[in-house]
Amino acid sequence: MPEDALFNEEKLAELHQIANGNMDFLNKIATTYIKQFEAKYPELQSAVEAKDYSRVEQLAHLLKGASYSVGLEQTALLFHDLEVAGENAHLDGANETLATIESHSKRFLSEWNTHFEQFT
Repeated sequence: MPEDALFNEEKLAELHQIANGNMDFLNKIATTYIKQFEAKYPELQSAVEAKDYSRVEQLAHLLKGASYSVGLEQTALLFHDLEVAGENAHLDGANETLATIESHSKRFLSEWNTHFEQFT
């Protein structure tokens, strides 16, 4: 897996199998993830800024699970780091982590589409 690979290929293969080649289904999965990300990520940023540790832990946990579900393993691991940081009330470096997550989110849709278009 290349260093900057966004997706876990096995998870994407699994999703493709579940979808049975149905691009509408795969698009719905992607759209659901994006909607959840767009709704919760700004809340997470605010929680980090406010040092609301329990909220950071809660939101990071939610977004970690969502990221795993679409094969965004690296992103999920970053959310895991934030979740643990919230749990430990220690948010040093959280802004750098958020910036990396944001750069992943900007790549998500185009790389998702590129991946699945090869099957259509």
